[in-house]
Amino acid sequence: MNHRGDILKQIIQINDEQKQIIIEIEKECEIICQELEEKYQFEFKYNDKQLVIELIRMKKGKLATALDILEVDYESFIEVGIEHEEEYYPNAYIPIWKCKGEWFQKIGYLTRRTKEQLVIMISSLVKEMLADKEGE
Repeated sequence: MNHRGDILKQIIQINDEQKQIIIEIEKECEIICQELEEKYQFEFKYNDKQLVIELIRMKKGKLATALDILEVDYESFIEVGIEHEEEYYPNAYIPIWKCKGEWFQKIGYLTRRTKEQLVIMISSLVKEMLADKEGE
């Protein structure tokens, strides 16, 4: 079952105004990721693990930059994971923006989540990860 419509809103007219909104949302996400990673990091260091919360930009499976934001197949998402003994274990994927080519035009999908909702969601994911760690 595809719930993409629940969390991402479709944008058909992608213009400069939309581009600025997307850029701002991605910047906010980078700040949220950094703040939450710093907030919870010490609880993971205790078990010799490193918490990783970051905004990732990809295009066709390769790393991309904010300059690619309106390119077809560009996507950005927040990834939450753990690094342990040089291995990376992804735990959650939160889509932020996707740009697709459909019917010869660019169509975007942007998160409906607010900054506050993202903070709450990531914090609960991290708390679940900590609870799982306690159960090990």
